[in-house]
Amino acid sequence: MPSPSVEARAVRTENVRADVTVAGGGLAGVCAAIAAARQGATVSLIQNRPMLGGNSSSEVRVWVCGATAHGAQQYARETGIMGELWLENQFTNPDGNPYYWDLVVLEAVNAEPNITLYLNTEVLEATAHDDGDHRVIDSLTGWMIGSERRISFTSETFIDCTGDGLVGHLAGAEYRTGRERRGDFNESWAPPGARPPTQGSPHHV
Repeated sequence: MPSPSVEARAVRTENVRADVTVAGGGLAGVCAAIAAARQGATVSLIQNRPMLGGNSSSEVRVWVCGATAHGAQQYARETGIMGELWLENQFTNPDGNPYYWDLVVLEAVNAEPNITLYLNTEVLEATAHDDGDHRVIDSLTGWMIGSERRISFTSETFIDCTGDGLVGHLAGAEYRTGRERRGDFNESWAPPGARPPTQGSPHHV
């Protein structure tokens, strides 16, 4: 039995408020966070890995190809924030070192004073309410692995860049899996009837 003098301990908790919360630190999340910050919004950027970049990071190494098609289209270029990242990487990392690419993405985020970055933070919960015909997210709760902190994120705007729609799922958003039938959205290449989810090329009919 513990000594009566030992106080009960609890997990450290924090409440974070920003104008925009971006869940997912892949390239979509990074670009969304930078874009919002440049418009004057304060941003919480949540990433569940120790580095940014998602599939393009040194962990997965799906290299950023874009409009150039790995050089096949010599004069094609990405524009906007993605173009900035690509150009900086070409200048500072001509050998294509994946660890330097991690640094390029991290430095782009750190250059924006309105962004607060939360690495190693897994989104575990979402609270939401119904507002007429819409589902509105009130907060996200994350767990920061290294420092063992439970963090509540509140914002006027939440952007789900998790790659698999985790925030929408936790918030109770309606969704479906598989492939729609041709008549749902008048897509001429879609199958006549709905199909269940399958692995492989989505173009197989």
